[in-house]
Amino acid sequence: MAFLIRISRFIARMCEFIGGVSLIIIVVSTIADVFFRYIFKLTGGELGFTIKGGVEIVSYFMLFALLAAFAAYVERSQIIVDVFTQKMPQSIKGYMMGIFMMGFFLIGIVFTWGLYENAVDAVHFGKVTQDLRISMMPIYALSSFLSALLAIRALIESINIFTTGEFFDTEETGA
Repeated sequence: MAFLIRISRFIARMCEFIGGVSLIIIVVSTIADVFFRYIFKLTGGELGFTIKGGVEIVSYFMLFALLAAFAAYVERSQIIVDVFTQKMPQSIKGYMMGIFMMGFFLIGIVFTWGLYENAVDAVHFGKVTQDLRISMMPIYALSSFLSALLAIRALIESINIFTTGEFFDTEETGA
């Protein structure tokens, strides 16, 4: 079990890194786009440099950031409404959380398969992005990979919950 938990922690750290890099790219491209538009305005159109495909860059890296964050924090993804669960024993809450994690595992599998099929279709049919004209295959492939990491982490966390009964509880942590 300790080996699975180490794998889960490694996947979480890797997803945190991917999500962090994605957010940095989003911020840098947005700042650069705003800066160059301001320079364009100040010079009265003399300097007309713009970032081509800025909206695409932000939207695809937002997808990567969200998928990575979902995989990194899947065990904390449930909002527990205290009104319904405050009188429940901790063991029943644990089983409920294990079932939710199995649901996230299934969602991750469905996302992985669908995005993998889209990546294969992008190669076969030559799908490209609208503005940048780059292949959609790496975008779908990375999204499929991050979804697979979500499925793996959710499965490991559900196994952990069912075997040990321990789960991330907002009541205990004060989150």
